[in-house]
Amino acid sequence: MKITNQRDLNNPNFNYLIKLKDSIIDPLGKNIAEDLKWLQLEKKWGSSKFPVVIGGEGPPLLCLHGFDSSFLEFRRIYPLLKNKFKIIIPDLLGFGFSPRLSNVNYNSENIIINLIDLINKLKITQKITIIGASMGGSVAFSLTRNIEEDIDKMILLSPAGLFTKPKKIPRPFNQMGAAFLGLPIVRKNLCRQAFASPDQSVGVAEEQIASIHLGCKGWRNSLACFAKSGGFGGTYENFKNIKIKTICGENDRILGVNELNKFKKINNLNLVKLKNCGHLPHLDLPQLTEKMIKDFYLDK
Repeated sequence: MKITNQRDLNNPNFNYLIKLKDSIIDPLGKNIAEDLKWLQLEKKWGSSKFPVVIGGEGPPLLCLHGFDSSFLEFRRIYPLLKNKFKIIIPDLLGFGFSPRLSNVNYNSENIIINLIDLINKLKITQKITIIGASMGGSVAFSLTRNIEEDIDKMILLSPAGLFTKPKKIPRPFNQMGAAFLGLPIVRKNLCRQAFASPDQSVGVAEEQIASIHLGCKGWRNSLACFAKSGGFGGTYENFKNIKIKTICGENDRILGVNELNKFKKINNLNLVKLKNCGHLPHLDLPQLTEKMIKDFYLDK
């Protein structure tokens, strides 16, 4: 089901996105939103429908966004990849525009269960290549651990949380942290920090997309719940039969030099560092990142 002007009384976040989709400034953001569908999954999720971008034809490529982000994160690389792959970009459970359910614990375990339910719903018969960006890299490892036989390759874009232990944030600090992340000045600074050259790369369009999902019902509570659970951490695992490519920016101020040095020491991560690139290779250098993804996929 594409975004239309219809409304869904059971899904306020669906209605929220319909209301604001025409106000998205970045034309690539509008473009990717046109391929957004809302799918009902297993009964455990009730009657709620979950947002997932599906477009293109070819081998399945599952794209997993980072912490407190949405499918819009892949807006620049999506049109470049969809002529080669069938692209699947879900909003992770509890993030983006996904429905916030009162009876769900927003933790790493349920995020993986939700993703597996989505994969089963789509009836994917080929092996899947995963792209995991930032926290999405840890999600990729956790998902692969559960369905290793269904995964072909992993492409990690500045993966976060591979070696750090999960850190549970108790009440009331989890709620305070979520409220802090909702402050406009904090959102602006985080957005700028993610790019290699924020003065040249960050404008109102980028700042809008970095914060656009904050208006979703339940955003703050689901984020606080995730923080209380400890989130994803220490997810790295050496999968013998799955090739991995890791793409990071030399100017990544979020991961930092020490984390990049850890990646360099682990051979099977196959680290490549890009010049003039920050924490988001798929946004800073989408054409180069797309070429590297295609080349890695074709390298058998």
